[in-house]
Amino acid sequence: MLQNYKKDFKPYFTGLRQDNNKLKEFFNTDSFILEVREQAQKKIAAAINPKTGLVKWSLLPNLLSNNPKLIKNEKIDCLTNGLMFAPTHWSEYNTCSNASFGCGVNCLMVSGHGERHMVSNGVHHVHVARMIRTILFFEYREQFLNKLFNEITNFEKKAKRLNKVCGIRLNTMSDVKWEKIKVKDNKTFFELFPNVSYYDYTKDVNRDINHIPNYHLTFSLNEKNSLLIGLAFKKGMNVTVVIRNKKQGKEWLPKPKTYSIHGLTKDVVDGDEHDYRPIDRKNTFVLLNPKGKDTPKDTTGFVKELN
Repeated sequence: MLQNYKKDFKPYFTGLRQDNNKLKEFFNTDSFILEVREQAQKKIAAAINPKTGLVKWSLLPNLLSNNPKLIKNEKIDCLTNGLMFAPTHWSEYNTCSNASFGCGVNCLMVSGHGERHMVSNGVHHVHVARMIRTILFFEYREQFLNKLFNEITNFEKKAKRLNKVCGIRLNTMSDVKWEKIKVKDNKTFFELFPNVSYYDYTKDVNRDINHIPNYHLTFSLNEKNSLLIGLAFKKGMNVTVVIRNKKQGKEWLPKPKTYSIHGLTKDVVDGDEHDYRPIDRKNTFVLLNPKGKDTPKDTTGFVKELN
C-alpha cells in the first residue's frame, strides 16, 4: 500500500468526491435508469420467498455472462466470463468509488447490447439484469456469493473440458475490491479457485494484490487521474487509455507503436485484439478504441487524443 496516498493527492480526491456527487445526481434524474431500477426491484421481489427471505435464482438472470470483448479471448484459448454489475450510481449503490464524471457517463454500460434503444416490450433486459445483480450483491450478499461460487465452479469445469484457460472478470463494469471479500471458510474467490485466472481494470492505484498470484489488475485512465500514471507503473500495472481513434470505412485505423502522455512514452498494446490483460507485455500503455455511439464525441477529456 502507498503511504500517505490520500494526503499526498488530496486535491484529486476532493475532485473525485465532487464527481461522485455529480454522477449520483445525474443518474438519479435519468428517467430511463429510474425505470430500469423499478423493473429490477419488481423482478427481485417476485423471486424472494417472503417467509424465508431465500432467493429463487431460477426466476433471475445468471450472475456470470459474456460480451463480444470477452468472447475474443477464445482465440487465445481463454474461456472467459464476467460479472456485470450496474456501474457507479446506476443502482443507487456505488460500485465504482473512483469513477470520474467522464468515465461514468461514457461507461461501457451503454455500448453493444447495452445501448439504450435496445428495449423489448418496454424492458431493457440487459440493463435490468445488471441492475438485479448489483442490488442482490448489496442486499443479499451471502446468497449472492454462494450463487457466484456455484457458477464459477461450473464454468471452471467447462473450461477444463474444453482444454482452455478459465478466465473471470469480477469487475466487468465495476471496481469492487474483491480481494477484501471473504466467501467460504474465510477465503476469497482467488483462494477458493487457485486455477482460475482473474483479471480486472481498476481506477484505484492503491489496491494491493501482490499477494494474489492469480489476480491481475490494469490501471484505467480517465480525465482526472493522469497524475497517478507514474504510481501505476511503479506498482507494476499497465495503463489503459481510451483514444480518439478514427475509422477508415468500417475498420478502425491501426494503433501507434508508442504512446506519450504527461512526459511518459511507452510501447503500446492493442487492447481491442482481445480482453485477456494478464498476457500483455509489462510497462505498456493499453490503447482502446471508444465504444458506443456517444463516447467518440466525448468532451470531458476521458477520451484522449492521439499524439
